[in-house]
Amino acid sequence: MRVFRTLADFTAWLLPSKNKRLQYKDLCSYLDLRDDLKRAKENYEIILSRLKNKTDKIRVVFLVRENQKWTYQSIYDEFAKSDKFEPLVLVSLLEICHIGKDKTRNNLEENYNFFKSRNMNVDYAYKDGEYIELEEFHPDIVFYDQPWDLPQIHTPFSVSKYALTCYCPYAYELTDSREHYLIQFHGFLYKFFVNSESHLKIYESYLRGNSRNCFVAGYPKLDEYFSPPKSKGMWKNNEKFKIIYAPHHSFEKNGLRLATFKENGQFILDFAKQHPETEWIFKPHPRFKYALLKNKIMNESEINDYYNEWKKIGSVYDEGDYIDIFRSSNLLVTDCVSFIAEYLPTKLPIIRLSNSSPAKFNEIGSLMKKACYSVCSESEFQNAFNKLITEKNVNKESCSAEIFSSILGTKKSSARIMECLMNGILES
Repeated sequence: MRVFRTLADFTAWLLPSKNKRLQYKDLCSYLDLRDDLKRAKENYEIILSRLKNKTDKIRVVFLVRENQKWTYQSIYDEFAKSDKFEPLVLVSLLEICHIGKDKTRNNLEENYNFFKSRNMNVDYAYKDGEYIELEEFHPDIVFYDQPWDLPQIHTPFSVSKYALTCYCPYAYELTDSREHYLIQFHGFLYKFFVNSESHLKIYESYLRGNSRNCFVAGYPKLDEYFSPPKSKGMWKNNEKFKIIYAPHHSFEKNGLRLATFKENGQFILDFAKQHPETEWIFKPHPRFKYALLKNKIMNESEINDYYNEWKKIGSVYDEGDYIDIFRSSNLLVTDCVSFIAEYLPTKLPIIRLSNSSPAKFNEIGSLMKKACYSVCSESEFQNAFNKLITEKNVNKESCSAEIFSSILGTKKSSARIMECLMNGILES
């Protein structure tokens, strides 16, 4: 029985302060989270035992809401070649689109057609305005395209009751952001396939134990560099100097703060028009249109006009599967971060559009940033461009073999992931 020494002690217990109530709520949330994490781990142990004795093919589902972030082609291909696995892509919608808040990415059919046109096994996990339970497709393993905007029935915790859950980052992580490891998503995964040992250390620094479900596998999107190009991209005139302009969406002050479009979007379009000796592909981030509208930078009509101007002088490409376009180009102009890592293996130059207050780069990002021509003004952009055109400069000297090996490694990421999953099943 609790004894109160003073009336104030009793009052504080009976009517706790707001701060005390919040502390108690946080404690309860932590205890619930800990119990859920434990349950997910126990679920995975049961599933692994089942898979060890399974005689039919192991079904691997890839849940995709934005084909632009498709990271798993080489992994899908590995599973498709194996007589032990059966891959299936399930297309769905982000919750922000499902509730009608974002109408710019209502792209269910576009997602479906992206995979169907590549002769891949694809079906819908969203029909008639409703999400479908993934369990209906009998998955043994589920890969997620991204952590964001998942309905409750598709979260790793819910899916852990019947399938192993896995994730590879859809972007190469060059910034120091805690969103790269969210306990509510990444913590519940069976396996989080991370880019490098350095990323592993970063996640562990956020919270001890974060690396318990991590496996260093590299970056599967870059497996394409191990094979010859499938095509020459989508360029209309290969004799011209071919440039990709890829603007980011992060205008918000509480985000990555990488976007420079407000300062230079119109300038770069005008610059492209003034240089007929060049050909351009406009490759915006999939969230770009929504970000322009949300931050009131452009209205819908202005956005359409801007995109149409690019179509008149070049092309607009807003799908996934773009590494061949990178390889067939001559220059990347961007304020995105992941594209730096994805483009560097081409050994072609990058003009990095910078602003005065971007998010902090992590150790790997700081190294890769040195390989770019960073510009903060129109004059700096023109100087860098003229230098590249007239002197035929390729990558800067600081972009050494060390950077390429740190990005690509010596073994395909897909092979490492396949090996990890097979070992986990056989050893269970």
